[in-house]
Amino acid sequence: MEKERVIRITDIQTNHNGDDTIEVTTRGYLRGDADDYSLHYEEHFGDGLVSKTEIRVRDKKSASIIRGGDIISEIMLEAGKRHSCSYQTPYGDMMIGIFTRDVSSTIDRRGGELRLNYTVDFNGSLGAHKEMLICVSDELSDIPKPEA
Repeated sequence: MEKERVIRITDIQTNHNGDDTIEVTTRGYLRGDADDYSLHYEEHFGDGLVSKTEIRVRDKKSASIIRGGDIISEIMLEAGKRHSCSYQTPYGDMMIGIFTRDVSSTIDRRGGELRLNYTVDFNGSLGAHKEMLICVSDELSDIPKPEA
């Protein structure tokens, strides 16, 4: 399956400064089937940087977030595992640690939800806890609002 979809990403980040929530709605593509699929869309960052993003999901249990363009990264997410990942920006490169607590998906050919729950560390020190909810639908009106 490949069809243009509405993709809404709610990203909640918690660190020593408190919670920060970012919500982005964009158009992109859903490719594959329920057990092995990918989402493709463009991300626009506040400082004018643009990246093409692909989120790949395998067996509804593992995921990777791959960015190309102004920001280049590949983040691996497998429940119960920690991965070291490269994160490259025009301002410099860094290695980050990703420990995944949970990957869950209800996405099929009609759309659905992908939930990613993980922590990010820098040189072994906790940087943030992240929760991402990615909703995919044919129409914006089909995407439920996140719970407060």
